[in-house]
Amino acid sequence: MKSTINVPTVPLQEAIDRVARFRKQIQTAAQVPEENIPRAIFIPIADIMAIIDKFQTIDAEGNIHSAIRGVRAYFAVKEGDEDLPDDITALIVPVDVKGNDIIATNNGLKDDVDDSDIYDFTKPCPSYCDPNSPLFIQ
Repeated sequence: MKSTINVPTVPLQEAIDRVARFRKQIQTAAQVPEENIPRAIFIPIADIMAIIDKFQTIDAEGNIHSAIRGVRAYFAVKEGDEDLPDDITALIVPVDVKGNDIIATNNGLKDDVDDSDIYDFTKPCPSYCDPNSPLFIQ
């Protein structure tokens, strides 16, 4: 049996208005050229699942325990990106059960090798877009 999603949704027209408002504000206030204004960021589900898996443990009774309650996306600009000047991406950081970023993992979970839990696997739009989406505002 599938569970139902119990999070708020946004009506399509409101979403279109919000996206258009964001693009106008960035272009006007920050004077960012239209072609450099981010449209969206694609986040691969496999990468999110890998983060979830890294911070989950299963006890002797088979109960699953998670050390995180979500992830946070920090917008960032890559220096010298060849596809688009000032390409905006998002750095993904796990968020612990208290709401704090997990930046460095020295907690021994699942064979930590690196001292950073800051991930760069997002793919920006316009490179990864759905130009047929009603949210793809010109």
